[in-house]
Amino acid sequence: MALAVPASALTRAEIFTVSVPVDATAASATAARDTARLDGERRAFATLLDRLTLAKDRGRLPAATDTTLNEVIIGFEVANERRSTVRYLADYTFRFRPDAVEQLLRDRGVPFAETASKPVVVLPVLESDGKPLLWDDPNPWRDAWSSAKPPQGLVPMRVPLGEVEDVSAIDGAKADAGDDSRLQAISANYDHADVLVTRATIHPDNSGIDVSTTRFVPGAPGGEQSWTASYAANQAEIEKDLLARAIAGTVAQVNDAWKQANMLDYSQTATLTVTVPTDDLNSWLAVRQRLAATTAVRSSQLLSLDRHNARVELHFVGSPDQLRVGLAQNNLNLSGSDPDWVLQRGGNALRETPAPSPPGLQPGPSPQPSQ
Repeated sequence: MALAVPASALTRAEIFTVSVPVDATAASATAARDTARLDGERRAFATLLDRLTLAKDRGRLPAATDTTLNEVIIGFEVANERRSTVRYLADYTFRFRPDAVEQLLRDRGVPFAETASKPVVVLPVLESDGKPLLWDDPNPWRDAWSSAKPPQGLVPMRVPLGEVEDVSAIDGAKADAGDDSRLQAISANYDHADVLVTRATIHPDNSGIDVSTTRFVPGAPGGEQSWTASYAANQAEIEKDLLARAIAGTVAQVNDAWKQANMLDYSQTATLTVTVPTDDLNSWLAVRQRLAATTAVRSSQLLSLDRHNARVELHFVGSPDQLRVGLAQNNLNLSGSDPDWVLQRGGNALRETPAPSPPGLQPGPSPQPSQ
């Protein structure tokens, strides 16, 4: 089954929500349930911190003490409960307080990111006898990606099923070559997402695997990012486990690169007044909803609204480049120059490599409540 992700970037509430399975055994079902919940809280908190921070900073993360968990957890939901007289199993979903988690990390001096990327389309290409395979069978690399369940990071990923629209859009050779016209074709099938081409070469006798991965921005050649890694098989490790380990490593590389480019400096605030073309009230409400989902935008104030345009003042944190990228992940394109900035709905997310800084942005006051 393909990785299931939404068509747009995760909202701030979704970023700070974590689901974990729990399984505990104790003297009674009630005791097992309490043990399972406490274990689930700690694992969910660890998963959230991994989602927001870089791997190199993990040693400085706050401990999951009872006091800390009480401060940061808003609540939880339970599904699929099963129990015996001594065992308890369920799926828990924990919701965390964003401001409380952010403050914990700032107090420890740990940089973090909470701007989510739009989903990317993953094309797992297998190098086989000198030929790059994608939709062809057998392709154990694609099969492994299709069944993978890596932790949800800030870069959601989806693997095409290989239906006729996918096969018509691109093949293994074109994906391996980074053919922009074909990348645009497959991207168009998935809400104009970025495309992640991950190429694997499995060593003879399954002794290891080499992986080369590139994130492309279809329609914008030169905006790609690339990573490589090699994974030696552990003793008695079967191919399935080796491939799963390589996928986890690839997912971590992509997410760390995104987080590194989108660390927000909360001491840096600014304001920007934009014109939003609108056909009617519903058009403005759609834009406002997307603004609310953009992490860098702390508040927005509607200055005026007529039949054709809305004038909006944005209060944001971080750099102007990060604002532009964050808006793009929610299908909002910022263009123009001071004082004639235009914000409009679009279909393409910008790459995480920062664009040139928009001129004319001035430091602003602390954000005021949104209207």
